[in-house]
Amino acid sequence: MSVSIKDIGNDTKLDQILKREFTNPLRTGYVEVGEDKVCLPIYYKNYEERIRKFEVRDDDVFLFGLAKTGTTWCHEMLWLIVNDLNYEAAKEISFFRCPLLETDILYDNTSFKEAMGGEFLNRIETSKRPRCIKSHLHWSLLPEQIRNGSRKPKIVLLFRNPKDTCVSHYHQSRATAGYKGTFEEFSELYLGGRAPYGPYWKSVFSLWEQRSKPNVLVITYNEMKENLQKVIKKVARFLKKPLTDEQIQELEEHLSISSMKNNSAVNLKELYKLVDEKYKLTTAKTEFIRAGKVGDYKSLMTPEVSAKFDAWIKENISGTDFNLF
Repeated sequence: MSVSIKDIGNDTKLDQILKREFTNPLRTGYVEVGEDKVCLPIYYKNYEERIRKFEVRDDDVFLFGLAKTGTTWCHEMLWLIVNDLNYEAAKEISFFRCPLLETDILYDNTSFKEAMGGEFLNRIETSKRPRCIKSHLHWSLLPEQIRNGSRKPKIVLLFRNPKDTCVSHYHQSRATAGYKGTFEEFSELYLGGRAPYGPYWKSVFSLWEQRSKPNVLVITYNEMKENLQKVIKKVARFLKKPLTDEQIQELEEHLSISSMKNNSAVNLKELYKLVDEKYKLTTAKTEFIRAGKVGDYKSLMTPEVSAKFDAWIKENISGTDFNLF
């Protein structure tokens, strides 16, 4: 059953900021989707049915987490464990090895799709087994075979502190999505549920509610930063891909932030160059793999904005069993 989709106009202050500061020739608007009013690029309308009816395989591995929660870092780990630490094959661009399910909704431009090798859903549908696929979508918008349990792929849920996530999302939005506004305006969108993929807590809780399913594993960005070897072991057990201590150490080194920054297969420098030079979507140059640390929000958030986030976090997790932040 399809979900309700409504164009976002200029009805509120946040809608006006979104329209004025977060649109460009390749993304001309946004829609509000479903009961939780998820904010997505307008081109979601063209792909809602294909994403909903996407044919899932039981040997797929999915990674679900909001944008800028560390999904690139995590999917590199997942892909290598699934593929028996094939570092040679991992030289292929990670964007293709572990594609974003909803890539096609991000921009409306034929030449952009051609530059990326055509529609991503076509690429994913025809990928060889086992597939590693990630998504930033709200649980209710994911393929129905996952949601109704008719297919049971392995699923990893990734969570990160929203203050760091917001700052990271802001930087990437200026690098690849033509965001023109201030950080304070971006924070307003984030807190008010009008940043892409928001409302934040609606999406987070939609994933959190799946945590007890036997085919689901929960990890956090902080866990990966604090003890990456421990997370590697946990993920390897979950995927039933045992690793030796030597293999774990080797993978840990490959996944270090310094290694990732210098790895052309994951740092997306060529994509950033394309977005900047050909499509003019860059309003501030930055790296895809930027800081890679816990607490980076302090580099940008004023005490006043930080306090707003603290109150927002407390309000939303109060009375729930959510205990990751």
